[in-house]
Amino acid sequence: MHTANIELTLTPEGRHLAFSKDLLEVAHIFRRVGGEASPWQRVAVNARSPYLDADVFAPGTHLEYYVQHETQQGKPEAHSHVVSTTLP
Repeated sequence: MHTANIELTLTPEGRHLAFSKDLLEVAHIFRRVGGEASPWQRVAVNARSPYLDADVFAPGTHLEYYVQHETQQGKPEAHSHVVSTTLP
């Protein structure tokens, strides 16, 4: 399994996630709120890049994201590194 690229940018609308994706790959976005003690949640299924997470959180909230790539048949292909931010 190879590593996928992901970039996180804060915008006035929310968190902008840009990631690489091959034409036939399926990409799922996962988010964790509050750090390592919290569970990962899938927030987007078969997402397109760029993805905007516009969910509202309190200032100071720590957020982490990664993207999981799969084949059309559901076989894992790639997993990005984790990107994170603490909201201003």
